[in-house]
Amino acid sequence: MLLSAKCLRGTFRRTHRIASFRYISTSTEDKLERVKRASEIFATFSQERVDYIFTRIAHEANKQRVPLAQIAHEETGMGLMEDKVIKNGIACELLLDRYRDTKTCGIIERESVHGLLKIANPVGVVCCITPTTNPTSTAIAKSLFCAKTRNGAIFLPHPRALESTAAAVKVCHDAGVAAGAPKGFLECVDEVNREVSDFVMHHDNVNIIMATGGPGMVKASYSTGKPALGVGSGNAPILVDETANLEEACGSIVLGKTFDNGMICAAEQSVVCVESVYDQFKEMLIRRGVTFLEGKERDALGKFLIVNGRVNADIVGQSAQEIARRINVEVPYGTVVLGAEASNVGPQEPFSHEKLCPVLALYKASDFKEGVKLCKELTEYDGIGHTAGIYSRSQERLEEYAQKIPAGRILNNVPTSLAAIGTAFNFNIDFSLTLGVGTKAGSSVSDNVGPMHLLNVRTVATRQEHTEWFKNPPQIYFNRNCLEDALRDVSNKYADGTKDQRAIIITDEVMGSLGYVERVKRCLKDKGFVVSVFDDVHPDPDIMTVRKGVKACEAFRPDLMVCLGGGSPMDAGKYIRVSYEHPELHLEDAASRFIEIRKRTKHFPKLGSKIRKLVCIPTTSGTASEVTPFSVITDDMGMKHPLFDYELTPDIAIIDSSFCDKLPKSLIAHAGVDAITHATEAFVSVAANEFTESHSLTAINLLFQHLPNSYHTGDPQAREMVHHAATLAGLAFSNSYLGITHSLSHKVGAVFHLPHGLTNAVLMPHVIRFNASERPTRMGIYPGYDHPIAKQRYAAIATHLGLKGKTDDELCEAYCQAILGLMDNLEMPRTFEKCGVNEKAYFEQIDDMALAAFDDQCTPANPRFPLVSELKQILTDSYHG
Repeated sequence: MLLSAKCLRGTFRRTHRIASFRYISTSTEDKLERVKRASEIFATFSQERVDYIFTRIAHEANKQRVPLAQIAHEETGMGLMEDKVIKNGIACELLLDRYRDTKTCGIIERESVHGLLKIANPVGVVCCITPTTNPTSTAIAKSLFCAKTRNGAIFLPHPRALESTAAAVKVCHDAGVAAGAPKGFLECVDEVNREVSDFVMHHDNVNIIMATGGPGMVKASYSTGKPALGVGSGNAPILVDETANLEEACGSIVLGKTFDNGMICAAEQSVVCVESVYDQFKEMLIRRGVTFLEGKERDALGKFLIVNGRVNADIVGQSAQEIARRINVEVPYGTVVLGAEASNVGPQEPFSHEKLCPVLALYKASDFKEGVKLCKELTEYDGIGHTAGIYSRSQERLEEYAQKIPAGRILNNVPTSLAAIGTAFNFNIDFSLTLGVGTKAGSSVSDNVGPMHLLNVRTVATRQEHTEWFKNPPQIYFNRNCLEDALRDVSNKYADGTKDQRAIIITDEVMGSLGYVERVKRCLKDKGFVVSVFDDVHPDPDIMTVRKGVKACEAFRPDLMVCLGGGSPMDAGKYIRVSYEHPELHLEDAASRFIEIRKRTKHFPKLGSKIRKLVCIPTTSGTASEVTPFSVITDDMGMKHPLFDYELTPDIAIIDSSFCDKLPKSLIAHAGVDAITHATEAFVSVAANEFTESHSLTAINLLFQHLPNSYHTGDPQAREMVHHAATLAGLAFSNSYLGITHSLSHKVGAVFHLPHGLTNAVLMPHVIRFNASERPTRMGIYPGYDHPIAKQRYAAIATHLGLKGKTDDELCEAYCQAILGLMDNLEMPRTFEKCGVNEKAYFEQIDDMALAAFDDQCTPANPRFPLVSELKQILTDSYHG
């Protein structure tokens, strides 16, 4: 069950503030005894039981990523709530993916050739120290580490993050116990002070300490005489040489520095740029939103930054704009990082220190050799053993840099804040939020601390893009009246000599009244099929419809499914097939959100065990569900669940425009603009590629050319071109995904029951203007998307359409005006106010809609990663226009 932040917080306060976290009138001593007993029981569990517990914790914690992020942000006042959602999500996804099949119980490795045998046993009770900067994500990660290794854990949170840390531990504990883990295997202290911390760390029941936090707590953990896995301060220097891709370097550095307002210990702290490209690179940083302070303003920032030799706690995790406000300095609108040029390293230069906020130092080096020297000094001054980065196209220089810089992570051509913890920029780095710094910094480990950490290893990683794909239905038939020929091929035998014999048609009553069902039914019977019809599908299909469809399938036992109609029958049919073949799968799990589809916390099941083929015949020209891996189903509570998995992709699509002859004009308009939105968002998506771009541009061109004629005259040729264009757009976004136009549209449409294409149309111009920024607050996160290019891509669309403009800005606006002009031509309102949405009701819902849109599955592919406040502004602008 998905809980709100308020609900989680309330549960915590009722069970924790009154007496204890889970048990009334229990002391810290009792907790330590309980977790020890639980760990002893846990140590007897088999690998199979442990893996199930581990998986369930990851999945349940992932469901609570948003409310946990809200609690953490509200309690600490640091960073960005939206980025904390991402950190919670990747903690669940990446740890589960990395260690899902790792053996951690008993014999874990046999290497017969070398005669090695490795046997794993749990250490016992882990004291987990967690920070205020990443409270919930670190608690989730350490809970998963302990669950995977059959260890118990007692958590010592930072005092400023006690509530959020305890809430995260409760989520993980309860999920583990529900899956079979011993009760009490995860505990969190009721209060945090020096006496409690010393008592827990020195207690005989504690076997090892895993410390992520400030220097004081980490040092204290190593002073206990117990084994400890601890971190150290980071002061990551970034070297940019003359061979670097400067656009990539600039985009990545600003992305890394602004992520969660620069609080990750591996975040970029100082950039050392060689002199030959220094001025050019500095100008790029300025264009990207870095404002450099000089003179008295620089001095004021330096004094506010470092107090008594340490980072000022009041600056940690604050935005650049907020920091400027606190030092009474005016900075340009759009400033995302405050910069200061520097030349010295040491206590006399505050900007050479670790900063934990969006403040960046910029050094000039005469050449590569001096740049390495400066980076070495910066690392040794305040970040030895931690992280360093380099932007260079020279493998020789990378290796020289890696050998000379005393850091545990040398990261090449990637944002260090994100890559160091093991995210999308190189999945070969083990994900962790506890980054060891090695013996020179007083740590026992130099690698990313994980469940099986044994070695002191230096890691060198280069940015790496993962394999992509272009997946579509194996067979697509098109052109007017192609139905009969297509269904003849459907009746062919398989390689093993068998053939499908029983076909069920999933449709609605309208298709029957138009004679379309009878036409398809007759064709199937002519090919030897026994045919049944399920026509109880309504707009926005719900789970009740799916259940009825499953019963129809159970009674008829089809081996072929034919979905006939608009998006609703196709969406319903897809999930009827899923539920028919996998009745154990819950809708909420099937629709589980993911950041990277191959690493989703709940795997989608294979289809085809009962219904061997899914055929889709669209009768509208917009959704493109006939070629996409998408479906949207409404649950019993009225909530829409978007499903996405390539298992949902139809096997055969029949694009026969003769089924579009009787469409009402409003549906032609709404569906047509929906298709334009599909093609536009696919073209500017962070995952757009050479294979999708051509489909997008062709679709947009056909739609602008033929949609007005299809709407006004019903010309069959125009209807056919629009029908084909909608499918082409579907082929594109199936593989490059969509963006926030759809994220927002899903929520507005669900709340106010507006046609999906209409809400897309109202929102799209505002989203285009939002995305077309060279210095967005946050850039979309994707390995192949290294700097903001949405403006250039929108301009390319405008150019392809023959629109006029001397600059990219003018071309972007020309495209917005072309969309608005098309809406006028199709008699569509431009604003939600004109759509008849009640103003009071709209603005009462706007905060919930913005937050829900942020967590929509379409949001991650948007070229500009939005904050919730920015989504709210788009919704505000879209109401009055």
